[in-house]
Amino acid sequence: MDRALGHFADISAHVLDDDYRTLPGAGAAGGMGFAAKAFLNATLKPGIEMIMQQADMSTLLAKADLVITGEGRLDGQSLSGKTPIGVSRAAQRLHKPVIVLAGSLGDGWQACFDEGVTAAFALADGPMSLTDALPRTAELLEARCESLLRLWVHSP
Repeated sequence: MDRALGHFADISAHVLDDDYRTLPGAGAAGGMGFAAKAFLNATLKPGIEMIMQQADMSTLLAKADLVITGEGRLDGQSLSGKTPIGVSRAAQRLHKPVIVLAGSLGDGWQACFDEGVTAAFALADGPMSLTDALPRTAELLEARCESLLRLWVHSP
């Protein structure tokens, strides 16, 4: 499939006299961004920007004292447009603290501090495999939220 899409991109670049393969977002969802830009002259935007606009996130963030967001795995790749980073960047502009609750924290997750994340916590309450953690997601999320809110309510 990858080879076929590459061949299609080669032909498209030749016919259109422009190559959109390296455009940010062009490769997501099987090349849908590439096709939208090349054949429909679409403007590509990160999905989180559109969702936040639709949700009127700037108004919601302005009213918030604390922002809690989540991700399955927070790591260095999260900086490439994942939801928690989009949310934390917007909250940072309004000087709002952001906590990320993640299924796990992977390599490079600390770089998220530079993008507005105030703190990040893994849901697991001890060493466990993904297979063991998934059925406990609701329980683990509830426990982490309770601990965070207890801290928030009792902080000066």
